[in-house]
Amino acid sequence: MIAVPKNPRMNTVIVRLICLGLVLVASPLTAAVVDGIGEITVRDDSGDGTFFTVDFEGNYLPNVVRRENGAASFEALKVQAVAARTFAYYKLRGDTFIRNGTSDQVYSLGGVQPNPGGLWEAAVRATEGEILSFNGILTATFYVAGAIPSNSSAVATGSDPDPTNTERFVTYTFANDRLGPNNTGTTLGFVGTPSNPNYPNRGAMSQNGSDRLSDDGAFYQNILKFYYGGDIQLGLVNPLPGQPPMHKTLTGFEAGNEHFARAINFAGQTRNLGAGSSAEVSQQEAQEGSSSQKITIDYDAAGDRSDNGVQDGFTVRHLSGVANGRRLSNITNGAPTNPAGDPVGNLVLPTEGSIGFWLLAEPVASDANLRVAITIDEWQNDVANADLEQSTYLDIIADGQWHQYQWSLNNDSLWLPAFGASSLGDGVLGQNMTVDSIVFRGQSDAVIYLDSVFYSSVVAVPEPSTTLGLLTLGIAAVWRRRRTARG
Repeated sequence: MIAVPKNPRMNTVIVRLICLGLVLVASPLTAAVVDGIGEITVRDDSGDGTFFTVDFEGNYLPNVVRRENGAASFEALKVQAVAARTFAYYKLRGDTFIRNGTSDQVYSLGGVQPNPGGLWEAAVRATEGEILSFNGILTATFYVAGAIPSNSSAVATGSDPDPTNTERFVTYTFANDRLGPNNTGTTLGFVGTPSNPNYPNRGAMSQNGSDRLSDDGAFYQNILKFYYGGDIQLGLVNPLPGQPPMHKTLTGFEAGNEHFARAINFAGQTRNLGAGSSAEVSQQEAQEGSSSQKITIDYDAAGDRSDNGVQDGFTVRHLSGVANGRRLSNITNGAPTNPAGDPVGNLVLPTEGSIGFWLLAEPVASDANLRVAITIDEWQNDVANADLEQSTYLDIIADGQWHQYQWSLNNDSLWLPAFGASSLGDGVLGQNMTVDSIVFRGQSDAVIYLDSVFYSSVVAVPEPSTTLGLLTLGIAAVWRRRRTARG
């Protein structure tokens, strides 16, 4: 990879059209199933050329983020962390070490360094284990300094300053709608063709452009798709044996609506909402950080009575998926689509542990019957028709306080075909999954704040303490049967 440091982060800028282009040809990858590493061996090309070994997530990556794009704002630092992590795993597919220097990635100006802490470490922690792939193939994640964009689109013009002369390598894959084999990559690697694609080469990120997008409020996953393509897939490496439990915030609403950017009435299953319904980022309440998403339910009781003669309440299917998610109707051809609630717009997670979020609901009448569930796509390989499963419902505690709502992924009794349709799912989870949506139901107006949508590798019993909730969910975890292959 070429990882030209962002000027003036480093004093030496070397453009490296190196042998990785040959690696892309000689070492085709068949799947992005990647085992995590605890340590990485580094050859000190920026120092005395000796080798040293450091902790990968706790030392190597924070230092690379600091040296490669350390002055950037936080979402761009997260982008840098994912790109640096993915490239390191890609590099180690064909080598036993990585170079400290512009031939690979800059770790230091020479020698082992302590963990730099600060936002650099925080960016690595926030994206722990995250890597990019396409069609199950690990991506090379090239990046360069690029030009300094003068407009909010972050697409550089010919008049924008390009002090490192690297803008020529940057790809604006999302803006140019390059998907599947039509994304031929950057000239930093072996450039494919639509009939002979080179899937590891999905383009090159501009560090200056990434910083501009971050400054303007873009979510890091949208920035990654801006450069590497809307169809790039974010996933996790396999955990190390004995690794501490992972607790990962998927959506925290600190960079806008993040995964929940669609209108509250976007999904077809949403019904009986009035014109006053909305979902928008708010600083009025926050479970963590400074923001949450305020969901206002304007219940259309008259419309509810008229649609089927029965007043059975509202339903909201609040879809998850970043705005820049794109895919073809199949891998190699078809029309581009912008799928909501689709794996391509979400992080692939294992179906081990638990999934949940935090809600603060303002008080409502006792007969409001507010409930919540979560739906997931059980995901295996890059397919658009993953089975859709829905959790059992939990009663929403409307007392003006934050409460955690959580479901075990290890208990089949908590999962049913989504919306009761056997054509959508079968209530049995496969090996991987992505979040599809959060489903709200009730029979009154409501104001609900949503925050800290999370995945945990630990199985836990949900907090809501209503008798119905505990009976529905069960106290004892039941280890479920697992499919080893998708049907």
